[in-house]
Amino acid sequence: MQAMKQKRQPSKPSGIEVINCQCPICKDTGWETYIKGGYEYSRECSNGCRTKKIKSNKLQFAEIPKEFESLTVESFETDCYSQIEARERAEMVKTMCRNYITEFSKIKESGKGLYLYSKEKGSGKTRMAVSIANEIINRYMISAKFTTAIRILDEIKSTWSGNRDSDMQPLSEMQLLNEIKRVPVLVIDDIGVEKSSPWVDEKFYSILDSRLISKMITIFTSNVKIEDLKLDERVRSRISKMALPVQFPDESIRNTLARKENNDFLRLLIG
Repeated sequence: MQAMKQKRQPSKPSGIEVINCQCPICKDTGWETYIKGGYEYSRECSNGCRTKKIKSNKLQFAEIPKEFESLTVESFETDCYSQIEARERAEMVKTMCRNYITEFSKIKESGKGLYLYSKEKGSGKTRMAVSIANEIINRYMISAKFTTAIRILDEIKSTWSGNRDSDMQPLSEMQLLNEIKRVPVLVIDDIGVEKSSPWVDEKFYSILDSRLISKMITIFTSNVKIEDLKLDERVRSRISKMALPVQFPDESIRNTLARKENNDFLRLLIG
């Protein structure tokens, strides 16, 4: 409870309306006032508006693709895999990720992330990684960010020209790298698709070494095993240290999910 002690003020005249306020208690400020001992105090809104606002800001910061915004670990469907072995592995992966979320308060102290991999594109790796990030934000109120390996490299290059965003003060390369290094939970999608070079190795080493030392959680998705990444050995060794490898089924479910979504939409249209 935040103390905000002041003399009691006269009440507002009746008939005055507050425009565009969703909450009648806090008027969307996140704080409600109450009177005790002739003084006015403030506390967090009993409707949970402040918590909702914080979650909303963290989700916006996360830059999770709109397609994945509502995903959770529980909503991850395993029956869409056609092969029995694939479904069994998907169930095992789902259980591991569910327990990862449940035990996250302990896990985050170790900085141990996950490396979700499968040689098959569209096997559900990204959906699960984003589901984990969504739940960490919503359940633990911890900031997370979703990006791709290619996007990280492209954003670094964009700082060289100073044209990262015309509506914002452009970030320097160091500022951008510090943002990536310091975010509590970082999802790096599709690591391994980038073209290898000494410059790429240097940038990923800088990011991952800093996150490893600071015990920041990093969740990776990839189409290859860690040892098969075409990155410098120093980078691979950091990933091995900071993330537990979790193998996804080698089966694409992208088309299956697309057909299901189309069928659900068709049923909506025909009534």
